[in-house]
Amino acid sequence: MPALSRTLIALALACSVAHAEPVASRVVLADPDPELARALTTALAPWHLEVVVDANTPADDSQAQARADAGAARFVVWRRHRDLVVFDREAGTAEHRDAPDGALDAVSAAAAALTVKTLMRLPPPPDETQPPPPPPPGDGSAAITTTAPSPGPEVRVQAGLTTRIARGSDTDVSARASGAILARLFDAWHVGITGDLGTRSDVDHAGFKGSWNDWAVLGVASWTTTLARWELEPHLAVGFARATLTGEEMGIPRTERATTGVARAGLWVRWRYDMWTIGGAFDLESSFGTPTYTRTNTNVEIFQAPAMGVSLGLILAADLGR
Repeated sequence: MPALSRTLIALALACSVAHAEPVASRVVLADPDPELARALTTALAPWHLEVVVDANTPADDSQAQARADAGAARFVVWRRHRDLVVFDREAGTAEHRDAPDGALDAVSAAAAALTVKTLMRLPPPPDETQPPPPPPPGDGSAAITTTAPSPGPEVRVQAGLTTRIARGSDTDVSARASGAILARLFDAWHVGITGDLGTRSDVDHAGFKGSWNDWAVLGVASWTTTLARWELEPHLAVGFARATLTGEEMGIPRTERATTGVARAGLWVRWRYDMWTIGGAFDLESSFGTPTYTRTNTNVEIFQAPAMGVSLGLILAADLGR
């Protein structure tokens, strides 16, 4: 009987080890990107970890725990927006790092795979006695030697050309050039400053002949959501505009300047290629305290500065530090 007991205990321990082995040798990659799957498989090969691809992204750690339990996996890896997450089933914890969103090229995928390997805190490979030989040129695996980028600041430089349709005493249509500098604070939020300058609008009324134009400087905040390579970025901006009316009234030179408050709400739609984005812009604008210009010493209106406007145009941006 004691011999039989020892045999049953040994069999139970063997079964336990057999069932535990997949947990230590399997990684669920909840990301359909083929470059990331290829890079992660290569990076984890010395540890003999099997990478299983599952395109369904966990919503939180509890779903990741359930996915790991169902797949008998030690780790679950996924991306959500610009967040790279590595969930450790044994520790019951998740580590987060910044990572590019959307489709990855070979270099970005290799960098993300090295970040994942670092977050797993794996012991030295059991059978690694010397560094692996360099990969042959041309197969794309040379990117595995790339050092994973450390999280850092990201600055966006943006330029645009738009058409503004504004309503004052008349409907005014003008071309405008704009520029912006924004910094990413965290996740998908950016803040910065933007400015624009428009072409002159002709004014010829009530004995006055000349032109009116304005420029504006605003603080802007935006939030980005992504769909593959497309980005939707709603934004809000507040600031001031400086307007100038200049010309001649009954043959006498006249120049008027005014400062008004400005508020804007809009949407940028972008298509991304690496650090570059190109797309369209839509803005609604409201000005506060816009002046009405009249003839000297009379109430005869010459020009009413626009108080509302709509802008449509194109934008080009580069994300430095991405």
